[in-house]
Amino acid sequence: MTRELEIEAFLDRAGWSNARRLPLAGDAGNRRYERLADPIQGSAILMDAVPKLGEDIRPFLKIAQHLTDCEISSPEIFSHNISLGLILMQDFGDELLYKVANESPHLELRLYRIAIDALRELHKSPPPKEVSNYLAPEMAQASATTLLWYCDEGLSEKIGLEVENSLRSLDWSNPVLVLRDYHAQNLVYRNEQIGIAQMGVLDFQDAQLGHPLYDATSLIHDARRSLDLSVVNLLVKELAEHYNGRDDFKYAFAAISAQRNLRILGVFSRLCLRDGKPKYLNLIPHVWKNLWKDLSHPRLSGLNDVCKNLPTPSAEFLEGLKQNA
Repeated sequence: MTRELEIEAFLDRAGWSNARRLPLAGDAGNRRYERLADPIQGSAILMDAVPKLGEDIRPFLKIAQHLTDCEISSPEIFSHNISLGLILMQDFGDELLYKVANESPHLELRLYRIAIDALRELHKSPPPKEVSNYLAPEMAQASATTLLWYCDEGLSEKIGLEVENSLRSLDWSNPVLVLRDYHAQNLVYRNEQIGIAQMGVLDFQDAQLGHPLYDATSLIHDARRSLDLSVVNLLVKELAEHYNGRDDFKYAFAAISAQRNLRILGVFSRLCLRDGKPKYLNLIPHVWKNLWKDLSHPRLSGLNDVCKNLPTPSAEFLEGLKQNA
């Protein structure tokens, strides 16, 4: 049976066989999405995650249920088939935080505060069982491995060691569920809701146990958009006031953000070189700028020194990556 016939049979069993199907822009992975429009039932989203391409929808289903239990807005699951890698779920609409904040800058601070409030609520609950760790060793390994797509192996290994050194001194005594992709293109503004329910969460299947500041750094130092500097400063100030870790907040924030930005340099390069998605190269200069802000922290001098050997993402360098794709 072809993939299309599998999808048609799945939708028929779910009672959505008469819906009009509209393709949606995909994410950085192998998953594909469609919006279904039915004159009676309204709209829904179909996730097509082909198992043969290495996709597994079980983590998504597990984390979706956990988020719902924590009263965090995640899409309701209408139907799913694990062996086929298909999910039919609630449609949160198109009002991505990325879109709304860009079009209505006066709302930026309020919306980002809601997103951070949702993280605080999530962290109040014990994480689900059998979720893997994303602590200092795993974070360092993630940076070193992905950086192989941006620089040579020797340099990536040195950076990985310095990343682990920088993270080891953080307070890891209270790991929480980190969603790992908590940024403006994975959050949907739901204006009709109240409180933290106004911020719908998407793309959380890679969630792991990690540092309480991880998702907040991902949100504020977004790899895909620049927040107004006054908004960044206020959000960071408020985050520090609520932080109860035993490590230094400014250092923890900078070290975690630096690790993430180093990993993303490699991820965006890999998306071009391996997956044929050169558009992500356009984001690398912004990530580079964020990285060097992080590395200005005096306690990150060792990581700063080794990162000086990374290729600067000049137009010529990025064009070279594109030509090698």
